[in-house]
Amino acid sequence: MSVENVEVARAAYEAFRRGDLEGVGKYFADDVVWETPDTLPTGGVFRGRDAVLGNFAELPKYWSKFSVDPDDYIDAGDHVVVRGVQSVTGPGGSTESRYLHLITLNNGKIVRGEFIADTVKGMQALGS
Repeated sequence: MSVENVEVARAAYEAFRRGDLEGVGKYFADDVVWETPDTLPTGGVFRGRDAVLGNFAELPKYWSKFSVDPDDYIDAGDHVVVRGVQSVTGPGGSTESRYLHLITLNNGKIVRGEFIADTVKGMQALGS
């Protein structure tokens, strides 16, 4: 199942990069849990597909550019670790930083996402 999990993670990322939140949502379980550092304005723990997609929809309110560019998808059985570069632009400027994303899957659906990134750089781009 792990090769399929990598493909699900990759497809969800591609949909996100296209700005297709509906497309992202089709890879989520109904009860998906998403965690982003709470030091960011869009951070916290979000429960359920609609709450997670709603959180994603908030990103443009803070950053005029927000992208995640994966370098590597690491197969870890029921988990996929994604390594990449996050780029953001806001009122305080632009920055890039490395990130790790731990995705947990069950029955071909993403049930949990935990995003780990340099939040200081993201806040600096906001002028904070």
